[in-house]
Amino acid sequence: MCRSLALPSLVAYPAVGLACLAGFLYYARVWIQGYYFDRRCSIDVDLTDRVAVVTGGTIGGLGFAGAAILARRGATVVITVRSAAKGEAACAALKRTAGHARVSFVIADFLSKASVRAAADAIAAAHPRLDMLVLNAGVGSGAADALWMSNMVGPFLLTERLRPLLAVTAKAHGEVRVVSVSSGAHKGASIAWDDPYASPGNGGAFSGPYGQSKLAQIMHMRELQQRLRQSDSTLAGEGAVRCVSVTPGFALTNIVAGSIPRPLLPVVWLLSRSAHVGAQVIKMACVDPDLPGGCYLSNCYVKPTEGAGGCSNQPELWPRLWALLEACVADERFA
Repeated sequence: MCRSLALPSLVAYPAVGLACLAGFLYYARVWIQGYYFDRRCSIDVDLTDRVAVVTGGTIGGLGFAGAAILARRGATVVITVRSAAKGEAACAALKRTAGHARVSFVIADFLSKASVRAAADAIAAAHPRLDMLVLNAGVGSGAADALWMSNMVGPFLLTERLRPLLAVTAKAHGEVRVVSVSSGAHKGASIAWDDPYASPGNGGAFSGPYGQSKLAQIMHMRELQQRLRQSDSTLAGEGAVRCVSVTPGFALTNIVAGSIPRPLLPVVWLLSRSAHVGAQVIKMACVDPDLPGGCYLSNCYVKPTEGAGGCSNQPELWPRLWALLEACVADERFA
């Protein structure tokens, strides 16, 4: 009898172990992503004649995935990259997937204010309208001052340089969208008002420089929307311009994959989303006609924002952040 039970036992124990491992990995994925299932934006819209700028468009990244989604729907797409070689490769791939040739790139180094200004001026000179501006470029780790510059000051400067074109497009055509790719890392963050370049903590800490930059991106979108709508009565209301922040969740981009030891990649793949799925919130932010301006999207749901003490939801802090960013643009750092 003992021998008859031995074989089923040997088969059962590995099966139970695998089931437990699968259950643990699924639980871990839900804990990381915040949802049981990944949603996609199923809205089908023709974007022909519309112009979209997506920063950080290198192949394999979230920006490239978002640019591909918009290009496939007919949009004229401009991506920013840090080298001509990366731009040429990304544009060739985007043209193949889009089925049209209205794809181009400009070089923009978000650690250089001069480079950002030159990129914005090149975009404005080449295109008479700008319907969608997706602020995706940024870094996830590194020195605190570089994080603040690349994730917030550079994108703020680019947006301000392109703001007249956004306003002209909104008046003439409506439905202008500005989208900032933020993160759930904003939840416990706060703004270092005295010197955001010297935010405490290391680059990966949610309460440190990275979290601060992601919190600031949400507040930037809300204040930008208010200023655009107040600048001209024709820009009031949801139909003219909407500024939206999004989180893609934990997406397995080329940047993430390159920082993970090869033996761990299968586990990370199970816990993450693809760049295409992560970019679904970018698509939704650009095309959903029912989105309220100033909202924050997670997994294609409108979700409340946080920040230490709920600071992202305090309107009196939004213009204070704006003034801080203007001061950062005016100083001599990262000229």
